[in-house]
Amino acid sequence: MTAVLAVDLGGSGSRARLTTPDGAREVSGDRLRVSPAGLVAAPLVTALVQRLGVRPGEVDTVGVGSSGILTLPDGPQVLLDAVRSVLGEVRTVVASDAVTSAVGALGGRPGAVVLTGTGSTALGTDLAGCWRKVDGWGHLLGDAGSGSWIGMRALQAALEQHDGRRTDAPRLLAAAVARFGVPETWPRQIYTREDRAGVLASVVTDVATLAEDDEVARGVLTAAGQELARSLTAALRPPVPPLASWTGGILRSAVVLGALRTELGRLRPDVTLEPPRGTALDGAALLARRALAGDLEPAEPLLTVH
Repeated sequence: MTAVLAVDLGGSGSRARLTTPDGAREVSGDRLRVSPAGLVAAPLVTALVQRLGVRPGEVDTVGVGSSGILTLPDGPQVLLDAVRSVLGEVRTVVASDAVTSAVGALGGRPGAVVLTGTGSTALGTDLAGCWRKVDGWGHLLGDAGSGSWIGMRALQAALEQHDGRRTDAPRLLAAAVARFGVPETWPRQIYTREDRAGVLASVVTDVATLAEDDEVARGVLTAAGQELARSLTAALRPPVPPLASWTGGILRSAVVLGALRTELGRLRPDVTLEPPRGTALDGAALLARRALAGDLEPAEPLLTVH
């Protein structure tokens, strides 16, 4: 007979769900922002709690999944303070959104999950002492198989076509010109943008459309799936058991998902790859329940228990 508050904070929006013996209620809110001082999380948490009508003492445990935890060293404390400011002292778990997404996708079971959108990472866990993160290094150094990775390789192929270094990518070049204008303007449009990873990822829709009958576009998506399989394989090293899943918009592409399945089957034929069972919000709730039961060890900075 517990009341569990699950919160998910991300760059595209925020959500919260209160689950009690009487049922569940869910609300949504604004996106998470980062200021020069760090995560602007407290207003989001306050607004979500107010929309749910929750008061101090009415919640037994809280699970918060958030982006920014791994790049901002004070992120976990900011989120703990935000929860404490509106709910008082309550058992709280703060985790990277990669952790909550992985736990949700696996339905609370040990295993590994590949997460991909604009960026990409894989996370493997035995739900005990091992929380293994693979990739997630950003669009310049990593994020293999992600939306930004696909966009970058598609634009590179388009520029090679423009320069005469290849002759098989005219449709990619035409799609990129329709989106960005003449190639000579692309460096200025991309290099100078703070959100250049997102700009690169915007090309994915063009690549996915062309992939139905364009071999170069299909090859880019196939390579993305293979890269994601490599990350997933690295996350599945022992003691992580051979169970895997996925989450993220890029894997809605049948080409990417098919390539991931094929390459994972080649690299680790013993692994069972299942569709995701739940969301990041489900994962936050599962972690909160485990923390309340005293069955969750911290794994800084991925997972903080207070």
